[in-house]
Amino acid sequence: MLQEILNYIDEHREEAINGLLELIRAESSDGKATKAQEQVIQELQRMGYTVDCFRQEPSAEELPDFSPYDFTYDEGAYNVVGTWKGTGTVPSMMLFVHIDTEAEDYFGTFDDPYKAYVEDGRIYGLGSADDKGGVAMMLHALRYLQTFLPELPYDLTVMSIMGKHGGGFGTLSALSRGYTGTYSIYLHPAETGHGFAEIKNISLGIIDLDITVKGEPGIPHDDLSTGTNAAAELGYIAGYLEDYNRMMRDTCRFDFGSFEGQPSFILNIGTLQADGGYGGINTEARLRARCRFYLPLTIDSVVEGIAEYLKKRCEEEGKVCFGNIRIEKEPFRATPAFVPNDSPFVGLIEHSITEVTGIDTFIHQYHGGSDIRFPIVYGNSSCVGIGPSCTLPAKGSGEREWMSADDYINGIKILVRILYEYRNWGV
Repeated sequence: MLQEILNYIDEHREEAINGLLELIRAESSDGKATKAQEQVIQELQRMGYTVDCFRQEPSAEELPDFSPYDFTYDEGAYNVVGTWKGTGTVPSMMLFVHIDTEAEDYFGTFDDPYKAYVEDGRIYGLGSADDKGGVAMMLHALRYLQTFLPELPYDLTVMSIMGKHGGGFGTLSALSRGYTGTYSIYLHPAETGHGFAEIKNISLGIIDLDITVKGEPGIPHDDLSTGTNAAAELGYIAGYLEDYNRMMRDTCRFDFGSFEGQPSFILNIGTLQADGGYGGINTEARLRARCRFYLPLTIDSVVEGIAEYLKKRCEEEGKVCFGNIRIEKEPFRATPAFVPNDSPFVGLIEHSITEVTGIDTFIHQYHGGSDIRFPIVYGNSSCVGIGPSCTLPAKGSGEREWMSADDYINGIKILVRILYEYRNWGV
């Protein structure tokens, strides 16, 4: 029967591509996903799924990974979750995607940002790669599988969520609402260009920090004998952080997977800002930094480690008073998480990819704050991310994003094969 389903997908190739083009044309950027979500709802209801629509769950704000968003979602913006009740003889499964896209002018100004078309084997349009391609892949796989298998031995949850801005509005809210699965798959085209050779099963932790130094104003135009220039002292702090980064990169390294031996700690200084003008003495200066890290480090242990190191250097060198330093955790943060490379679930996914595409060498990719962490950390679910080849141009480049049409069809086949073979999981 499996081969019959795969042949059916080939026969309906144009239908699947047209379905994605239609989804791309539906408005869905900057918290405006109503039109696109209406298509998702209609398809899930047509297949008989129980559908739940909701906005952010207040309880999501209490979770460590919640990141406040810096824009307003439209009143009509909501998440969509469909549930299918199986016989329960096999552990539950969850599929999830995000429906919202980059801003309409993110890649440049176009006459129609929602123009969708196929050219030279590529599907072009806003959201084709990020992540309407994943949405359409999920919906068509479910439809074609159901055509041949109207009943499943496992409960299936599928989520089309608002997830472009930290996931608080969408994925965390869905998990807070109680949706999860014993195993789950995040469907998103591979932004690295690796396509289905990339298995997303490792998510780095992230913590954004503001480090502020206080100074003394002193006498204007003085030689600092009566004041302390915060900007000058912040320069020392930046140097200490660079030293700490080098030390930690040497100490913290991956000991498994495709990135064995590479640093698992990365501290990047973003901006340095001070409040003074020409000839003045800065009374406050601030440094912004982002730290990416992996287990066994945690958000709290990273902040504590940085604070202890800065205190030590300040006391040893006497150039900056540690008491004048304030370290603050900023809103964006992520908890590290992973699914072992050699887990049976990863093996099932890799086998399905190999059978469909012939790819048999995989990159177990780590991502900073990947969405796979949400089900792992908050849903007690083994979660892996997979997706087709795509290109996301640079911001303002004037180029359109695209996804490989062949990979898109293969993605539908891969997901169908996974869901088909998963029926015998643990039996």
